[in-house]
Amino acid sequence: MTTKLVLALSGHGANDAILGMIADYSDAIQTVGLSVVQISLDPAELQYAFGQIKSGNVAFALTWLGIGQDLSADGRQTNLWEVSRIPLLKLHGDHPAYFAARHSDTPRNSVNFYVASEFIAHRRKWLPEACALTALLPPMPLAPLEKAEVTSKSRRNGKLVFLKNGNDPKQLRTAWRERLPHAVANLLNELAEQITPIGLKRGLLQIADFVAAFLERRGIDPNSARYFIPFFTAQMDDYLRRLKSEMIAGALLDLPIVVQGSNWEHVDFTGRRAQLLPGQDFDHSKRIFTDQLGVIDMSPNLDSAPHERVMRAAGNYSLVLTNHQTWLGHSLPGFDELMFDFNPDSIAARASDVIAHPDRYLELALSFGDAFRARYPRERVGDAMVDMAELAVLQWSPEKPIIQPFFVW
Repeated sequence: MTTKLVLALSGHGANDAILGMIADYSDAIQTVGLSVVQISLDPAELQYAFGQIKSGNVAFALTWLGIGQDLSADGRQTNLWEVSRIPLLKLHGDHPAYFAARHSDTPRNSVNFYVASEFIAHRRKWLPEACALTALLPPMPLAPLEKAEVTSKSRRNGKLVFLKNGNDPKQLRTAWRERLPHAVANLLNELAEQITPIGLKRGLLQIADFVAAFLERRGIDPNSARYFIPFFTAQMDDYLRRLKSEMIAGALLDLPIVVQGSNWEHVDFTGRRAQLLPGQDFDHSKRIFTDQLGVIDMSPNLDSAPHERVMRAAGNYSLVLTNHQTWLGHSLPGFDELMFDFNPDSIAARASDVIAHPDRYLELALSFGDAFRARYPRERVGDAMVDMAELAVLQWSPEKPIIQPFFVW
């Protein structure tokens, strides 16, 4: 496999984030000696990819959220990846309740890589018909910067930035009321009330399991409501994210920080010290990590793995403040000063302490970057992809090696 190349497929997403993430994970593959070719869905680039595939030069392909999973072979109905026997590694950074078709067994020789064990648990329990190879993708420092390149002076004079698009939780509830049957809207509103105090606490939350238990308490057999489980799960996941982002922004309005992103019309910044700036594309936002005092992060309802912004901060030796998560306390102990709880006082206190003592926190950021890199080397991600690709090749190959006479594939 090491003599072949890898095709990395990217499409278009908000702020070019998909393109940026594919580039980061392509770099991780290159650390283990494979060449990677970036391919968009532009016809000319696809033709180049088809030529490489036909020539037998491709070891596997990499994509984000299943982009390109439906490509056909020579315009026929047959799936390109299945016909060519090339595994398609699909990286999923979000919950399987979103874009469920992208988590399906298309192609059959795909590998679904998830960034958190919560997502794999959901897939196993609530998508039992999905049987493509599935694996946990190790964390890694993103867009790594050499420590010698860190510009501490500019960071000390920079600001804390909450790099996040906003969304109004009340607006979501309004959408439930206006667009859904009355009984369904009532169920969602009651579910939102019950999940909120749990979702704001520390610790693991399997949202779909919470939804199932809620339905069972209402006398509805959750196994008979599997059609609705992903819908209710997606609604609660989105609702909790909206609540949390609104809470963080609201807690910081009277501090000299920056909120950078779109869809913040529901928060009034008039006359407040916090500054609202429009969102930027992926490349421009990288400068926040290199030049500003630090980034304020919120985990997307995960407890077992780091969010993308945490991995990017580790790669840049940047300061990152994030909510308490079990993975951080267990895997990288000693960094409690980087964490806050989901209540306004805790959020404001942590940010205020950073603003009052920037040098101490910038030193902590350097230590965090070192510890994260030691715990999660990028090569481990490349190795995991190669290993799973080889497993997929063997699984779908009609020719199997004979090891013992008594085992038949």
